[in-house]
Amino acid sequence: MTSLSNKTTQNLSSLSVSKKIIMGASCLLFSQLAFSDATVVYEQFNGASKTLNSMAIKDGKIRFTPPNQNDNFSLYDSQSGSLTHVDMAQKKYLAMSEKDIAEQANQAKKQMDTMRQNMMDRMKDMPPEQKKQVEQMMNNHLSRVNAQKNPPKVEQKNTSKTETISGIECTVHESYIDGIKNSELCVASPDNMGLDGQDAQALMAMQGFMKRMQKVAQTMMGNSAASADIQGIPLRTKLFAPDGSVKLETQLKSITTDGISSDKMSIPADFTAMQMPGMPIMK
Repeated sequence: MTSLSNKTTQNLSSLSVSKKIIMGASCLLFSQLAFSDATVVYEQFNGASKTLNSMAIKDGKIRFTPPNQNDNFSLYDSQSGSLTHVDMAQKKYLAMSEKDIAEQANQAKKQMDTMRQNMMDRMKDMPPEQKKQVEQMMNNHLSRVNAQKNPPKVEQKNTSKTETISGIECTVHESYIDGIKNSELCVASPDNMGLDGQDAQALMAMQGFMKRMQKVAQTMMGNSAASADIQGIPLRTKLFAPDGSVKLETQLKSITTDGISSDKMSIPADFTAMQMPGMPIMK
C-alpha cells in the first residue's frame, strides 16, 4: 500500500505542474482591464483575504503580475499569440503557444485517464478501508469519470442590469451550472475604455486566448465552469459557491496612465528559456 501511495502521489505531483501552468493562464481571464500605456491595480477578495494585483499594457503586450508576487510575471504577446511566464529569481522563462498548452493538457489527460483505470483495476482487490484511502488520496478523481460522461448543463444570461465601477459603466452577465448560479461578470465595451486600436486588439485577443485556455484546463481536470460568452472587458468578476456565497471576487481598484518602459514588457536578455515539463510515466 505504501509503494502504491508513493507512486500515486508522485504522479499527481508531476501532473500538478502542468495543471498550474494551464490554470495560471486561464485565471487571467478574470483580470482583463487595461488602458493605453497604463498600469491597472485591482483587488481580489478570497474569503477574508484580500490581495492587490496589477496589469500593464503597451505595444500590443500585456503584463500580468500574479497575486503576492512582486517580481515574477506573465507576458502575453498579441502578435505572436504566446504566453510567457518569467521567474525573476531563477532568471528563467517559459514561453508557450496555444498549441503547446493544448498538447500539454492532452498528454496530461491521457496520463490521468490511464492512472484512473489502473487504480480502478487495483481497487477491485483492495479491502474497503484501503479503497477509501486511495479514493481520498486521488482527490476524488475516480468519481469524476462519470461526471465527464455526463457533463453539467451550462447556461448563460446577458442581463440589462448596469453598474458603474471606477467611473466606467458595465453590463452584468450571469452564468449557471445545472441551474445554480456559478459566476457573474460586469463587462464594459472596449469602445468606452479609452484604448488605442493596438491595445484594444491585444486585449480582445488575450480574452479569446484565455477563454480557450480555460476550456483546456477544465477538460484536463474533468470538470466544467460556466463563463459568459461576452464581447467586452470584465471590470468585476464574482465566482459563486453552490450555496450562493461569493468565493472569489475581482474588481478594478485604480488606473494610472504614466508611460511604461519597453524593458518592462520584454524578457531580460540574460534569462534562460525553459522547456515545457514532460508528463510522468504511469504504471
